[in-house]
Amino acid sequence: MTPEIRAFEFALGLFSVLIGLSIADVATSLHRLIRKHDLVRWDPLALLAALFALLMAIGMWFDLWGIRNATSVRHFFLYLALVASFFVLFLLAAASLPDEVSGPVDLRSYYERNRRYFWSLVCIFQIIYAALGVHFLAPVVKFLPRSELLITALQWGLLILIPAALTIVRARPIHYLALAVLFAINLWHYSGYAIN
Repeated sequence: MTPEIRAFEFALGLFSVLIGLSIADVATSLHRLIRKHDLVRWDPLALLAALFALLMAIGMWFDLWGIRNATSVRHFFLYLALVASFFVLFLLAAASLPDEVSGPVDLRSYYERNRRYFWSLVCIFQIIYAALGVHFLAPVVKFLPRSELLITALQWGLLILIPAALTIVRARPIHYLALAVLFAINLWHYSGYAIN
């Protein structure tokens, strides 16, 4: 076993906790809403945002596998950047649905009040994600086809610009369309991933 793999396995513990907390928070919040379903005014947009947060967390688990051989995994500042990104991921997952369900809950109203915070966190996460992507691609960039680099740059650009726009735009049809595009980009991105 190489030193990079041992370092990765050591680092994976904290990464796993942060990703697991993100998934658990969405699941717990949804569970509380389902248990009090008679007090909840459901909103598909709020549920889609929570599902998108869940997809991001699961995607990060797959991304971790892709960096297992990177020598920089052993360095403190990269580790700190990865922890920061997973911390932001937890915050956005926690913000996707309300935590407490003690009285009536209007998910449409919750989404509207929470929209700027949630999408700002998604935007911050995507900026960190793109910066880490540049770091990990830098050693192999000269071997990649120009078309692949352009597609990657377009993907990262959209993953940053769309959430940034959603912090400003209030029109629900645009939010539905934007979420559809974000889901499509993420599902396309991870469609070829495998843990083997």
